[in-house]
Amino acid sequence: MSARIALPLAVLAALLAGLVTVGASTILIAFAIARGAERAALGAGARVGVDVGTDTGLGADGAPVVPSNAARVDIPPLYLALYMQAAARFGLDWAILAGIGRVECDHGRDPAPSCTVEGQLNSAGAGGPAQFLVSTWQRYGISATGQGTPDMWNPADAIFSMANYLHASGAPGDYRQAIFAYNHAWWYVADVLSWARIYTADYGSQPATHERHIRSTQTQRRNIRAARGS
Repeated sequence: MSARIALPLAVLAALLAGLVTVGASTILIAFAIARGAERAALGAGARVGVDVGTDTGLGADGAPVVPSNAARVDIPPLYLALYMQAAARFGLDWAILAGIGRVECDHGRDPAPSCTVEGQLNSAGAGGPAQFLVSTWQRYGISATGQGTPDMWNPADAIFSMANYLHASGAPGDYRQAIFAYNHAWWYVADVLSWARIYTADYGSQPATHERHIRSTQTQRRNIRAARGS
């Protein structure tokens, strides 16, 4: 091979090698970014106690319980996942937890400061999305992840603590009594159980039933806050 031909071939080979190196680096960088995003997503789920992708929970008998369409429409996905995980940990019906969460602070959407503002309590001394009294929280408040100090206004900690309190109060053996322990009023027990039925029932041919219930309980929830001094 002549020197004239060898030199261009050497240059071409060097250029091709450079392109391969750049291409490989680009692929590695893209892969690293994707893995970082995946770890960040999983880490966010772990911080709030959510198993990413969880769609069903366990009932008191250990069998999977699928949320009704009404539950999927009314309950924010993060809260639904937390209710299911907390219920599974304590062997409870997730719909009971969801019923309490709905009545107390509308799954974190109630604008009352004691529901949404860190450190704010109502006049009865309750706060957070599960509306714990400070004295009750000191006894039953837990961290959803098992690490750090429990935060009454953190949805994960509040919901896992709600499950802890209900379990200590007799659930799943006696849900009515456990709910009564949570708030000493039988009308409150009835309302929570009504929401639990809505969240697990198939309304099929009665699509407006749960909608009427949701509208009617807006006033009831305001009455709850008034009765509890919020």
